[in-house]
Amino acid sequence: MLKRIALIALCLTLAACGRAPDTDALRADVERGLTATYGADQFKIADLKRRGSAADSTAPAGETRRVVYYDVELRLDRDITLGAWDKPGAASLVTLLGAGPRSISGVKSSGNQAGDRIVAHASAIYRKDGDAWTLVTPAGFKAAEAPTLDSGTPPTVTRQLLDTLDQITHSVAYSASSTAQHVVQQELERSVSRINGRLSRLQHGYPLAGGPDRGEYVAFARALAGASRLQQIRITPLITGGGAENIALLRAGDVTVALAQADTARLAYEGKGPFADQAPFSSLRALGSLYPEMVHIVVRRDAGLRNVRDLKGKRIALGPQGSAVRATLERVLAAHGMQAGRDYTVVDTPFSASLPALNAGDLDAAAQVIGVPATPLRDALAQAKLQLLPLDPAAIKALTAGEDGVLMPIDIAAGTYPDQPVAVATVGTAALLLTTSELTRDEALSIVRAVYQTGQDLLAGGSPQGAQVGVATARRGLSVPLHDGAEEGLSALENPKTPTRP
Repeated sequence: MLKRIALIALCLTLAACGRAPDTDALRADVERGLTATYGADQFKIADLKRRGSAADSTAPAGETRRVVYYDVELRLDRDITLGAWDKPGAASLVTLLGAGPRSISGVKSSGNQAGDRIVAHASAIYRKDGDAWTLVTPAGFKAAEAPTLDSGTPPTVTRQLLDTLDQITHSVAYSASSTAQHVVQQELERSVSRINGRLSRLQHGYPLAGGPDRGEYVAFARALAGASRLQQIRITPLITGGGAENIALLRAGDVTVALAQADTARLAYEGKGPFADQAPFSSLRALGSLYPEMVHIVVRRDAGLRNVRDLKGKRIALGPQGSAVRATLERVLAAHGMQAGRDYTVVDTPFSASLPALNAGDLDAAAQVIGVPATPLRDALAQAKLQLLPLDPAAIKALTAGEDGVLMPIDIAAGTYPDQPVAVATVGTAALLLTTSELTRDEALSIVRAVYQTGQDLLAGGSPQGAQVGVATARRGLSVPLHDGAEEGLSALENPKTPTRP
């Protein structure tokens, strides 16, 4: 009998540990996080249900941690734009709730109003301290899978247009003017080429050069592909090496649209920097600005580094040699009075691989220009003792001076990353959706509408940066000419009562 009672007591104890912390403690921690980041009168927890927990396999040695899973429904008590570029927005919400971008719904690119509901499948990591459980950080998330695309059917050409073309062709064929016949021949050849090109793209899709697998660019490309299906546009996301390679693919005609940072696009357009051995890419065009990519400089918390100038004499990972991003990072360090090879040692390690090396002490700092929240950094900060360094105010002023607007002063908003209670001053450049002047006006119009349509929820489509995409910022940070069709499409979205040209 005593054995049975002891066994029951043990089971109850294990069950209690398995469910710790309880729902009330979880709710209180979520409320504290929301209040600290957004203020006391922004969100109200309408409902929270604990869905279970599991041991944290990534816990440091000697620590007992559990990952708690829960569903939460938030009600907005006042209006908010969660797509703001430098204020706590969807990026901070994703981090605070420990949610993946696909597991949050209700965030609107045009802004949310009081009374709106945002629902999330969320998670948090707790550490056992004696008899209590302490919130360590929200859990991380993994990149989403690519969406399945539906096939579309080309629209028919009207009989009236064909009849008119037939009349023009026959009337000129019998004229004595060889010049007129040559004009018709040129225009017919051009039209046939453009029609074939558009039909091919309609049936086979618009190849979109994204970025490395599990990176921010390819996540955005996949989210856009899913959203574009609703507009009967077939976008095919491609895994690539990033912005410089994307522009090379665009120049070669291997893709129709591509993602790249504004500073990289400007260098390609002008034939400078890593593109100096090529002619200026004068036909490069922008379809719009998407979201900001910010300079991140990461160091260990225990290294005693407080500002960028403290990195003198250190080993800094700046990514692969010859990349446009690396040129930007070297420019940022130069604004702090430091030159590569003289004041610091450059390490070629890519950003995702540099974070564990940094935590292990093999590096002193890692830097990248990337959208927020950067998935590899978010996951690393959830487990390791790393922190972001702010840029010096004087350096920010020097970097953003001038009229080109390629680099802009911007903050990484508080709460964007775990254990980041305050904003981090830095500079950023816009991620652009690019094409060439060969894209037709109507195609550019269609793509722009799909990207910037009111109420778009690219966050729920799998892009952590998706909520920052909106027509209000579509012209911000442009570094190359806007495509004529994109100009018309953005103007129509900015002024809905203005009809587009038929």
